[in-house]
Amino acid sequence: MQPETNSTTARRFFAEQDRLRGGPAPELCGPNYTAHLPGSPPLDLAGHQQFAAAFYRAFPDMRHDVKCVVAEEDRAAVRFTLIGSHTGDFLGIPASGTSITVSATVVMRFEEGRVSELWGEFDRLGLVQQLTAASPVEAAHGL
Repeated sequence: MQPETNSTTARRFFAEQDRLRGGPAPELCGPNYTAHLPGSPPLDLAGHQQFAAAFYRAFPDMRHDVKCVVAEEDRAAVRFTLIGSHTGDFLGIPASGTSITVSATVVMRFEEGRVSELWGEFDRLGLVQQLTAASPVEAAHGL
């Protein structure tokens, strides 16, 4: 695959999640798609869609603001910011109306033009702090 194609697919991957208000679009994912996301076991496509749907229920206006995509050979790294308003329950935290901005980074592996594997990290501590107004120490210890 050409790096330009992977870069375009990576951007579309997040744009389609925002359009669908859920997880990855099936046509962008390979048959054995696997997502490695913080705090959960490896997820297949259906599992990733359920994971993402929980975010969109809690943050219905959430969007991915892609800042940078670096692609080469069969991989792409994507840096983005999640932006949204907390208007639904999330991880036991009642809706607060708080606007959130959370940084995230994802590395994708491609096979035949589709995403076959994804490794993601996002600022979970920053998210909890924004939702609960906790100090960094309190948020880190779940207080």
